[in-house]
Amino acid sequence: MWTILKLVCGCTALATLAGCATTTKSVMLGAGTGAAAGAGIGALVDPGPKGRGRIKNAYVGAAAGAVLGGAAGYLMHETTVAKESAAFEKGKTDGLFKAAQVGGNGNPPKLVPAKVEVRFVDDQVKGNIFIPAHFEYIILEPARWSN
Repeated sequence: MWTILKLVCGCTALATLAGCATTTKSVMLGAGTGAAAGAGIGALVDPGPKGRGRIKNAYVGAAAGAVLGGAAGYLMHETTVAKESAAFEKGKTDGLFKAAQVGGNGNPPKLVPAKVEVRFVDDQVKGNIFIPAHFEYIILEPARWSN
């Protein structure tokens, strides 16, 4: 009996720790976890004379657990989304504030392209090796950021 309870609690904990990206996934995970936990708890509740009510208790526990777990999954997802959006907005305002402190004008720096010299090399024969005509690119100055 306790082995089943440990198994149900362990599966519930693992499912709860898994992250969900959408509201539907969060609600479904919460409902599934709640149903499993509710069924386990319902099966452990006093079944009445000769254990006749054990299955009914498990069904009632699963239904109640699914409803409560789905609601908890929905609320946890909405809380997480609200925290993420608040952190994103705070990051935007902090970034603008730091840019103003540094003295930036709000414009990003521009990339100055590299200065490259192109040379054409004719066909060559070096010993037993034939080297076909090709271009060589020599970087005179690397690319850099300007203010």
